[in-house]
Amino acid sequence: MLAVNELLGIVTVTLNPAVDRVLEAPEFEVGKHVRARRIALFPAGKGVNVSRALSVLGRRSIATGFVGKNELHMFEEHLERAGKGAAVSQFLVVRARTRDNTTVIDPVNETETHIIDEGFAVLPDDVQRISSKLAMLAREDVYMVFAGSLPPGMSAEALMAMIRRSVEQGARVIVDLSGAALDAISGQRVWCCKLNEEELAQAAGGTSLDSDEAFFTAGRSLLVNNGGWLDVVLASRGVQGAALFTAGAEFTGKVGVHPGRILTSVGCGDALLAGALDGHVRTGNWREALREGLAVATANAVVEEAGALRLEDIEEFRQAAIIEPIGG
Repeated sequence: MLAVNELLGIVTVTLNPAVDRVLEAPEFEVGKHVRARRIALFPAGKGVNVSRALSVLGRRSIATGFVGKNELHMFEEHLERAGKGAAVSQFLVVRARTRDNTTVIDPVNETETHIIDEGFAVLPDDVQRISSKLAMLAREDVYMVFAGSLPPGMSAEALMAMIRRSVEQGARVIVDLSGAALDAISGQRVWCCKLNEEELAQAAGGTSLDSDEAFFTAGRSLLVNNGGWLDVVLASRGVQGAALFTAGAEFTGKVGVHPGRILTSVGCGDALLAGALDGHVRTGNWREALREGLAVATANAVVEEAGALRLEDIEEFRQAAIIEPIGG
């Protein structure tokens, strides 16, 4: 049994988890009777995905947040199996069913269709319970990852209060949010934010990212030394890879991989964040952190079940990653 202080280090917070179902349906058409093959069925949610990827890398974390009563065992067993105990489940149970998300992959037309369930509603008592839980976990030398959407019944203001308290208690807070939650957190000083292109444009005030320079300028604009609210910006660019911005280092990178090997985009952003975080904790080097993030994200893209990472794939893509300073 690990002591509590041995477990502290990384905490992932998933407030609106899901059970992800991935189907393969060649020549998928909306409004038709479609035959499909189930590729995968697994517990998910952005923070859960981050903990799962970290555990494969051998990095310990605590996974907390909400989960439906009937799905608790599924989530605990899933994380236990993924990393041989590296991810410790400390979810709070709600008396409702965890939502189902469905991804339909059409290998003929090369499309992915994502059907997102809204999720269970939480009560004020639930919000208070998770707030108290996070207050116990947040402290110096702990990375707190708040990732994913908010469940019905939880306001962006409530999330802001949890994040602000975590920061005040000395934790390094990382956020991976979108929509109203991202709008609410913008301006609140946190350590790092992981964004996709759409979210970066939103966080940068709705600016157009129609060129490399526009993308890089938007990333820089969010840093504290440029009047922003972040110490680190990790921005994904789909097939173009990702970029990382800090006050002292800016890098862009990608991994060249044959398109025929790519099986899914589900969970790749979460894998990018997990890899970059592990790389930073392990080396303290931002170039290597981005390399690790891209390697893990690409390894996620070449397996049918998101998060079912293979160490040999990560090593292959770690070697293949090309990382360059922005601006030469």
